[in-house]
Amino acid sequence: MSNSIKGFCLQSNEKIYPNTGQSVLSNSAVVDMEMPPLKEGEILAKTLYTGICGSDNSATIGKANFDWVQRPRVIGHEFSAEVLELGPGDHGDLKVGDIFTPLAMLGCRDEECPACSVSKWNLCPKKEIIGFHRNGGFGQQVVLESDRVVPLMKGLTPAQGALVEPLSIITNALYNKCDIKPGQDVVVTGCGIIGMMSAEVARAAGARVAVTGIAHDRDIRLKRAKERGFITIEVSPENSLTTQLKNGITDDNGVPFGSNGKVDLLIECSGVPPVLTEAIGVVKPEGDICVIATYGTDVQINATHLTRTSLNMRGSMGSCRADYMAAQKLMVTGIFPSEHYTDYYDFKDINQAFEDSIKANNMKAVVKMN
Repeated sequence: MSNSIKGFCLQSNEKIYPNTGQSVLSNSAVVDMEMPPLKEGEILAKTLYTGICGSDNSATIGKANFDWVQRPRVIGHEFSAEVLELGPGDHGDLKVGDIFTPLAMLGCRDEECPACSVSKWNLCPKKEIIGFHRNGGFGQQVVLESDRVVPLMKGLTPAQGALVEPLSIITNALYNKCDIKPGQDVVVTGCGIIGMMSAEVARAAGARVAVTGIAHDRDIRLKRAKERGFITIEVSPENSLTTQLKNGITDDNGVPFGSNGKVDLLIECSGVPPVLTEAIGVVKPEGDICVIATYGTDVQINATHLTRTSLNMRGSMGSCRADYMAAQKLMVTGIFPSEHYTDYYDFKDINQAFEDSIKANNMKAVVKMN
C-alpha cells in the first residue's frame, strides 16, 4: 500500500515527566502505515478530524493508568471520518461517502454479558477501545468495525464530529449519574476540555458553576472559562479549594457561591488524587460527587466522613450510542459552543499539537488529518 498514509504512533512506554526538559514525544513518532485487508464487518475510512484526549496524553507519556496499551499503536478515539470502502458482510444502510464518528468502545456483544445485553458496551469487561486495542484516528486512514459507526447529525460539521465522543462522556455522567437541579452550586475540578464540557452541561441544567485550575491554567484554560461566564478558582497547596470556599466566594454579581463552605455537587475531572481526597470535604451532606477522571495511583478517601454525611459518590465510565446522540444535539443546538474551546492543527503540526496538549498550553487540540 502507499507510504503516503501516515499516523501518530506510540512506540515505547518510558515514563515522561513534562516541564522537566525531557521531550514529551520520546515515546512516539509519525510513521508510514499500511492498511490491512478488510475482515468481515469492517470498513476502511479516511479520517477527517481527530481530537487529542487526556488519555492519549497519558498513554504518550507512559502514565501508569495507561501502561496497558500495547505498543506500537496508532492512537486516537475522538474523530470524524468518511467511509472509503465496505468490507465483507452486512453493513446495513452504511455506504461509501458517509461521514461518521465511531463509538470508542466496542463490547463483546455476547447476549449473556450484563453490559452488552442492554447496549452498554462502555461497561463490558471485554470492551475494546479504538486507538488503544486497535489502530485509531491518528492514522490518516483507519480500519474499524462498522458496528461502531454513528452517522453525524444534520448540521454537525466534521470538525465538530471530533468532539462528539468526549461530550458523550459528559452527557452520560451528568444526565445519568448526577441529580443536578436548577439553582444548585456546582464545582468542576479541572479546567481541561472534560471539565469545561461538564461546566457547560451543568449550567445548561440550571446550575451555577465554578471551575478550578492551577496557576499554569490562568492565561489559557481559566481565561476561556471566565470568558464563558463561569466562576474561576485558582487553587494551590497554599490556597486550597476548601480554604477559598470557607473564606467565601462570590459570583460576578456579588452573590455568595455555596453555603458555609459547601456546595451541592462536585464533578471531578482533574485526575489528581489529592483533589478527589479533598472533594468529600467540600460537598454538603447528602450532596453528590461525580468522578469522571481516572488516576495513576490509588486515592485515599475519608470513608467515615463519606458515611456520616451520607454523600453520594459515583463514577462514570465512557458512553454508549444514546449518549452520542445527546452530545450531537447539544452541539447542533448551540448548548455546547465547540468553537470556543477548539484549537486546530494541521497534520504536519501533529507533534506540536501533542506537545501543547500534554503541557496544557491549549484548550482542546483537534488535528485536521487529511
